[in-house]
Amino acid sequence: MIPTLFEKGPISIQTLWIFVVIAMLVASFIAVKRLKRHRVNLTLFIEHSGSFLLSALIFSRLVYFFMNPFMYSQGFKLQTLINLVSFWDQGFSFFGALLGFTLMLGYRLRKEKEDIWKWLDALAVPLLIGMGIGYVGAFLGGVAYGSPSSLPWAIKYETITVKYTVPIHPIQIYTIILICAILILKTKLKRKKEFFQKNGNTALFITSLTSFGLFLLEFLRGDDTLLILGIRSSQIIYVILFLLSTGLIIYRQKKHEPV
Repeated sequence: MIPTLFEKGPISIQTLWIFVVIAMLVASFIAVKRLKRHRVNLTLFIEHSGSFLLSALIFSRLVYFFMNPFMYSQGFKLQTLINLVSFWDQGFSFFGALLGFTLMLGYRLRKEKEDIWKWLDALAVPLLIGMGIGYVGAFLGGVAYGSPSSLPWAIKYETITVKYTVPIHPIQIYTIILICAILILKTKLKRKKEFFQKNGNTALFITSLTSFGLFLLEFLRGDDTLLILGIRSSQIIYVILFLLSTGLIIYRQKKHEPV
């Protein structure tokens, strides 16, 4: 793999960061096109893009920091604060970034009295595509890796960021395949179903399938994370997201059924 794309003296460019930047640029480009198609206040998105990005970065770092306490200083010390702002260690949480972005977006939309469901529909696909691109960088950089495997397509890393020296599951590739499958399924179903014509259903559909798929893939993860009652904390988050999104879909469908 290629964890470091370029290194000369003190200058080091990590592969993951390059793909994160590409993911943000591609996702932003697609988001603008979809926001135009959904006829929302695009000016709001452009004017506050800086606050969206900053909120996403802060929450991404905070969530990762508290979900991986064993990687940092124990207890509240000056070194703990230094570690918290040491962004170059590649410690970021995708769902932390998603939470930060969504909270800031919700605040701005509520202030401007915009339809948040219409916005979420427009942004769900770009976010999923950006996530897929980010996982390409994670695969090359040896981040968010899998557990040991004897399968013929298992891969072996030779980098200090991966704790295993034996072949492991290419969990990042599994995630990319999952994302592609969800996008293809959504495209095919949208042509035949009235379900997607209601604002919010596209975002809920994508959230439900993605969170369920990621929950299953977590069983194959090999990197360390915070455990709650022996369960990976990220799995608990995925279960909550799945139950909330699926519950909302069922509620919204029943609410509009003819009596």
